[in-house]
Amino acid sequence: MAVIQGDPGTGKTTLALAVAAHLSIGRPLPEIIGEPLIGESIYQSAEDDGDDTLAPRLSALGADSDMVSDISVPFNDIENDCELLENAIREVNAKLVVIDPWQAYIGSSDMNRASDIRRLMTGLAGIAAKTECAIVTIAHMNKSQGAKNLYRGLGSIDFAASARSVLQITLSPEDKNIRIMSHIKSSLSRDCEPLMFTIGGDSAVEFLGVYGGEVAFGDGEETIIEESKKELAKEIIVQMLADGKQRATAVRDACKTAGIGDRTIDEAKSELKVKSSKTTKEWTWEL
Repeated sequence: MAVIQGDPGTGKTTLALAVAAHLSIGRPLPEIIGEPLIGESIYQSAEDDGDDTLAPRLSALGADSDMVSDISVPFNDIENDCELLENAIREVNAKLVVIDPWQAYIGSSDMNRASDIRRLMTGLAGIAAKTECAIVTIAHMNKSQGAKNLYRGLGSIDFAASARSVLQITLSPEDKNIRIMSHIKSSLSRDCEPLMFTIGGDSAVEFLGVYGGEVAFGDGEETIIEESKKELAKEIIVQMLADGKQRATAVRDACKTAGIGDRTIDEAKSELKVKSSKTTKEWTWEL
């Protein structure tokens, strides 16, 4: 799962549409090594009308419009409508889902309550793993200009902590017509170099290559993220072991699907005082 966040007007939606457009015709994205993917996308937007706004943008981006759709039935709550999302992905064999913005699809959940956000993100991670579909969420940001990057997304820090990758869109300090996409969190690989792009009057995106300026990562953010991941791991472990003994590999796999590493899983297991037992075939865990 990935997050694209940024202030209003920085081009979050247009960038996500550009990714869907590239995917729809198998056009490679910049700085990507290997064969480009081709496949269908589901773009679920609460703010832009499909026919009036999204379709013209996709056309300007050169997309195959038949390869980008939305969920045809009412989809309002990530938690309660997760089966609808999974079925929609399977129906078209989607390779990408964009939820724009995620705050509009949390139903009665409290976006500032860590346990609510962990539950939603765990559900999305499970769908992504089962369907092998990338899920990208668009996030609005708060107005705390002095805050560290990962704190600037609206809602609980656990939203960013649960994602495997967080991208932030900002305007270039040298040229306000140029946007910079910075990788401010990555759980699975090294951070990518910041990329520059522009958005034309018809919403066409032009990628300009790597940005040469410094992009700082705020002091202390990694510690906060790891602590949030540990709390998420604890919640997953408790949920899976609530009904009794479970295979250790199954619990670890569930945590890793949520972007949690082995060291953090082991720390959470230790703090919960989880008991390990060895059968003839495998290890099991129980509370």
